[in-house]
This record gives sequence, structure tokens and C-alpha cells, in this order.
Amino acid sequence: MKPVAICFALAGALTVSLSAEDAADRHFAERVKPLLESRCISCHGPDKVKGGLRLDSRAAVLKAGDSGQPSVRPGKPAESLLLQAVMHSTRELEMPPKEKLTSNDIAVLERWIRDGAPWPESAAVSSSTPALKPGDRIGDAWHDPRNPIAHLFGGQRLDLWSFQPVASVAPPAVRNRRWPRNAIDQFILARIEAAGLSPTLEADRRSLARRVYFDLTGLPPTPADMDRFLGDRRPDAYERLVDELLASPRYGEHAARAWLDVVRYSDSNGFDWDEFRPRAWRFRDYVIRSFNADKPFDQFIREQLAGDELLDGPARTVEGQDALIATGYLRLGPQDNSAALFSEQPRARAELMADLTETTASAFLGLTISCCRCHDHKFDPLSQADHYRLRAFFEPVKYADDVSLDLEPEQRAIRSHNQSIDRQLKPLQQNRETLLETAKQRLRKERISKLASNETALLEIPAAGLTNGLKAKVQALEKKLEASDKEIKAALSAAEKERQSNLDAEISGLKKKRRDFTLGLLASDGTGTVAVTRILFQGDIKQERDAVAPGFPSALDPNPAKIFPPRNKSTTGRRLTLAEWIASPSNPLTARVLVNRVWQGCFGKGLVATANDFGLAGARPTHPELLDWLAAGFVRDGWSIKKLHRLIVTSAVYRQRSRVGASPDGAAGSTLGDPGDVLYSRQSPRRLSAEELRDSLLAVSGMLTDRSGGPPVWPDLPPEILQANPAFLDDNETKTKGWYPSPKKEQTVRSIYLVQKKTVRVPFMETFDLPENSISCPCRSASIVAPQALSLLNSPLALETAKAFAARVRTEAGSSPDAQVRRAFSLALQRKPAREESDACLHLLKTRPLAELCRALLNLNEFVYLD
Repeated sequence: MKPVAICFALAGALTVSLSAEDAADRHFAERVKPLLESRCISCHGPDKVKGGLRLDSRAAVLKAGDSGQPSVRPGKPAESLLLQAVMHSTRELEMPPKEKLTSNDIAVLERWIRDGAPWPESAAVSSSTPALKPGDRIGDAWHDPRNPIAHLFGGQRLDLWSFQPVASVAPPAVRNRRWPRNAIDQFILARIEAAGLSPTLEADRRSLARRVYFDLTGLPPTPADMDRFLGDRRPDAYERLVDELLASPRYGEHAARAWLDVVRYSDSNGFDWDEFRPRAWRFRDYVIRSFNADKPFDQFIREQLAGDELLDGPARTVEGQDALIATGYLRLGPQDNSAALFSEQPRARAELMADLTETTASAFLGLTISCCRCHDHKFDPLSQADHYRLRAFFEPVKYADDVSLDLEPEQRAIRSHNQSIDRQLKPLQQNRETLLETAKQRLRKERISKLASNETALLEIPAAGLTNGLKAKVQALEKKLEASDKEIKAALSAAEKERQSNLDAEISGLKKKRRDFTLGLLASDGTGTVAVTRILFQGDIKQERDAVAPGFPSALDPNPAKIFPPRNKSTTGRRLTLAEWIASPSNPLTARVLVNRVWQGCFGKGLVATANDFGLAGARPTHPELLDWLAAGFVRDGWSIKKLHRLIVTSAVYRQRSRVGASPDGAAGSTLGDPGDVLYSRQSPRRLSAEELRDSLLAVSGMLTDRSGGPPVWPDLPPEILQANPAFLDDNETKTKGWYPSPKKEQTVRSIYLVQKKTVRVPFMETFDLPENSISCPCRSASIVAPQALSLLNSPLALETAKAFAARVRTEAGSSPDAQVRRAFSLALQRKPAREESDACLHLLKTRPLAELCRALLNLNEFVYLD
């Protein structure tokens, strides 16, 4: 070979070698390093060294750990313990222990080891992201490789659907153009037709009316309501009924219950004492008012997160008053009032802030940021820093129990009134003090007259002439001469005692005339310097790490949030900045999350099954185009929940039967091809919720009290619960730990007005899946267990309502058994009995009392379930 040819061959070989080396280094920097950072360093790094193994440098991975062997043998993947561990080859070597790496991640490590385990000096592994230069701004993770999330996860996890902008989509074309009633139906029908199926027939009018009554108001229709609807033959009779229900005050009570579940509303603090919060009910009533008024949801968000920051002083309008009440959202989490006894205030504060941060993320954004309290998220493009960036918005939050809710003119009137009272009190209090001071001095003189001469002489020495020793003697002598309040009052003459009694009565009477300000369970910002928010290593408050500024999820915007000054100059503006970002039309999460919650309330399941988790570990939307179309329309319609509700319940998909049967095109049984009803080829029957069931029992029996708002009502509890609860037994003079039943006649209110304790639930409602309210509840469960049948048959509530139901039937139907049966069916089921049902009931009434027939009707599946 010619020399020149040899030179070119050597150059080519060198080029190939350098290219392979560059590729291996790049593979380490882009894929291996982020993987080690996110999944390994927290347990095998500078802060913690499990198994004697560190994975933050090449020297460390080549060094033997407790096993006696190095974790990596360069060029030999099969012999490397690290690869065996991540493949979970043996039980002793399962790393990470709780969840195996994906096959892609394992392949990344295998290639790195096969390439010789290169580790460029410039690529030291660290659990923190590179520091930013002043004024430097970084873009989102999809467009800027400097983004910390792109850096942390090596460009992975960015296909998360919920982080993508809401798509602008048009309803798809469908073959069956007669079935759709609005655009929702086109999205649903397109999927049904693509599966070769057809939707089922529309429900009968009675079933549809019962369904929409419960879904919009949580109550059954009365017989008169049902007769009026069934007798309305106008083409838009159903739409008119929907409008009527949306305008009902009962709508807000029912819609509020779902939101109170999400924000874990409670009338008590939780923990062992579970003390009562006497003012929390104002937040509950605020939520009810907001839904009844169809308050735009973006405004609803701003008020709950930062209502106080929307005002520049005392509330001047009812809307301003509601904005203050809405900050009760910031107070709904568990509060450990016993922490001060054990000097654990920092721990209690950290738990309160973490709970508020995590609830805000799940309730408004559908993010499981609780996973990031201790470490980077295991599935989603969220870092541990994201948890604390979000928490920093709440860092200045303090309780505002002294903030008046009265409107500004009323506050001025209260102050003026109280100042007038104070002016009247001042001379009376001075007279009383003078009277007591006179008696006090008289008593002192009497005691001085009984002193020895040397003691009297001590009292006469000027203060300037007293030595330290004499000062001590004088002080002891003065203490001897000092009279207690009891002694002073006993020294009063009969005339003086009468005068004092009259003064006390006048003072007490005037004090009773003072007017109190209206207070609530409120929050605002603390004054002064805001504490620095720091990342906590593994969530431990004793192990603070890097400081963070308020910020949004780093994948979307990694820069410190720009805090805009609020109208309220005594607050920081942090929470309002967060609220504006959450409520922004450009936020890809907020509208989707809310639309999904409303859909879930109408169908028993969401388009996304995991309503609080829109992440990679949550469910993907079954109809993503429909979800985006609804979300975009929701924002375009002014964030109106009532419009959204109306759109959904007037759709053809909502009006379908729940039973499998003939479809509109005559294809009998076609819905059998959709056994899980994933395609919404029919409606799904659902059991009434705990509140709906209790309220229905009271409504049908005629016992339901028409009450709107106010302090919570306390129902009776069984003695065994009262005697077993430690908090009840440890009640104090403030009476905040015990259970205090309301008068019997007040206990038959709607369930939303019952007291909501964190540690104690009403037994009947707990049996029917009333959730605990210490954490956010995204969706009610609906179990079917034996205690439910027993409770509905034999509980005190069941027996009481059955008796009242029977009394109502007698009053309204008279003594005729046939009329009684018809009226009982009409009240309980809003229909007439079939011939065989009537015969069976009449036969029963020959030997059993009417109350037992009523009890049986209240135990029917038809009463407990919606078709």
C-alpha cells in the first residue's frame, strides 16, 4: 500500500474512533447521567450511601461496595452487578426496590457499560440543576435543553398529554346524523361507530327525570314535579326542566358537595383532639352561593387562593365579603393544635404547608405533587424542587381570625357604637376603681397601724436612702401590707358594697350592648420578612437544602415567578400570582381538570378516570378530543359551570338507557360489544351517594327541613361511639372536643349542613361510603356490602323515616289501602305500582302495618339506585 493510502486509512480509523468516543460521552451526558440522578443518587450519593455503594463518580462505581464486588465491569454488562440489580435478577439485588426500571432505562445502562462505562470529567453527577445567571431566563422543557426537567429526566416524560396545550378540535363527522343532540354526541358517536356499535335507546321520561333531578339537585322529584314534567308535551320540555333545576337553590347545595370533597372541607382540625371550628361553615355556604350564582370558575379560583389580595381594604360589597370568606380554603387542612405542648410548631407548620401545596396541585391542576415532597416524581416531569417552588407561594400565609367580615359601612357603625359604649363605661369604671382604691388605702392604713415601730420606721425611709438589704426588707413588708381583691371587697362598708354592686351591674349591662364584628375562618399574609422556602432532604424539616423562589412546574416555566403587587398593600401578592397562573386560559391543566370533574358527576366516571391525577401514572383520557373541546368551550363560555352542566345533561349520550337493549337503528344488543361502557354506548346505573340517600329518606318521609346555610347541625351519635372516642372524653371548658347534638327537630336538614368532623363520621353515612375529609377525595366510591342492607333496614334513621313515611301516606291518601299503596309508590318511586306489585302490597297490608310496607319500599334497589 502506498504511504499516502496508509495515511488516509489511519486518519479514517482515527475519525471513526473519535466519533464512537464522542457518541459514548454524549450518551452518558444525555441519558445515563439524568437516569442516575433521578433514580439512584438519593440512596447512593453524597447524602446517603446504602450498601456502601455510591454512583456519583466513575471511581465510585468501579469500587466494591458491601457485596465485595464493583457495581460495574466496563465492557461487560452481564457481569456488572448494577445491571443485574436494575433487572431484578435476584431478590437480594432488586434496585430500585419498589419499582423496576423500564426496559428503555435498562437498555441505556447496558449500552453505557458495554461502551466501557465512560464518565467525562465535566459530567459529575449531582442531584441539583445548574445555577442560573442573574437575569437569565430558561424556556419550557420541550424547547429549551437547559430546562431543569429536560436535564433531570434526560428528555423523557415530556410526552405527558395533560401538559400539552388544549387542542382546537372540531366535532367529528358521524354516519348517524339523527342521534346527536349537540356536539358532545358527535365525539361519542364517532367512537361508537368506529367500534361497529350503536348507542342504546333514550331512557323513558320518568327515569330521565329522576336521573337529572338527582344529578343536578341531589334530591328526588316530588310526585307533583314528576306529573308536571310527564304532562308537559312540548318538544323542549326536558330542556325547560333542566333550566328549572339549574336555577333551583338546591343545585348549589348539591354541586358544592362535590367541590367540598375535593378541597377536604371539615368543621374540625383533625389529629387527636379534632377540635371544632365554629366558623368554618361560612366557607361551606360561600361555595354553595358561588355555584348557585354560577360564579365564573376562574374567579372562584382567585377568591379561594387569594381573595384577600383582591381587596384594597375592608369589604365594601357582598362580593368582597365572599372573597374574604373564600380564603377559608387555606385553612381547611388538618391543624395540630397540640404541637405547641411538645415544641413541635415547626413540624406542624411544615405539615400544614405541605398539605396545602399538595391539595392545591391535585384540586386545581390534577397533579400528584405530594410525590415530590421527598424526592423527584417517579413518573411525571416534576422535580422535588417543584413541590417547594409551589409551596413558596404560601410561605407568608397566616391565620386571620381577627379580620372583620362586615361591610365597610357596618364596620364603621360598629366601631362608632362601641366607642360610644366605651365613653359611657369610662366614668363608671373610674368610679369603681376609686371606690376600691379608697377601701384599699383604708385597709393599708389599718395594717400599718398594727405594725411594730421599727417596721413603721422602715416605711418612712426615703427610697434614695435604702441600702440593698433595707430594700429587701421594705419589699417584704409591702407584700405583707398588700391586700387581695377579695380582702378589698370584704373591707367595703355596706353602702360601698351597694355602690359597687350598682356600678358592676351598670358596667356589665353596657358591655353586653357592645357589638361584635363578624369573624370567619380566614387567612392572609404575615407582615414583615417572608421566610425562605428550602427544599427538604427526603421531606425532613431538619435537613434543609437549597433555597427556592415561588415558581410554577418547571417543565412549563422553570423561572422564578414574577410576583405582581396586589391591591391589598398588606399582602405579598404571591398567592394572587399563583391564582392568576392557575386561572389563565393558557394553562393546559385547569379547565381540563374541572370539565372532567363535572363530567364525572353526570356519568359516575370521568373522561379521565383519575380525577386528581392527570399524570403518567394516572389514566389517560378515553376521549381526549372531547375533553379538549369541552375545556376550550368552558373557557370560551366564561368559565360557566351551569352552561357546562346544561350542555352535558341535554346531550343524547346522557339521555341513554342504562340497560342493554335495542339501539336506535334496531341493532339489538349491540352495546354488548362495550361491556365496560368505555365508549358510553349506554348510561351506567349508579347508587345514590350517602348524602343523596339520607336526604331522599327524609324528603320522601316528609321530614326534610327546608334550611339554607348557617352553623352546622349535630346529629345524634350512638353511645358506643361517644364513649370510645378519646377526644370526646377529653373535652374541656371551651367545649371544642366533644359532640353536642342539636335539638331533635333541627337534625333533619340536608346532609351538607351536618357537622363534618375529621375523625368521626355519621355511622349511617359512613356505611354508604362517606369519605374521610383529611385528604382530597376525587371521586366517591360505591361499595356493595352487607352492612348497607342492614343499615337501610334497621338503623334508627331507617325506622324513623319509615314511620314518618307511613304517617304521611295516611294523611295524604286516607284510610283506603289501595290509595295508600298508590301514594306510597308515587312518593318513593315517582310512579304507579304495577298490578302484581299492587296486589302483593295489598296482601301485605292485611297482616302487617303500613310502616312495614313503607320500610320495604325504602329498601328497594329502585329507590337506592338510579337507572
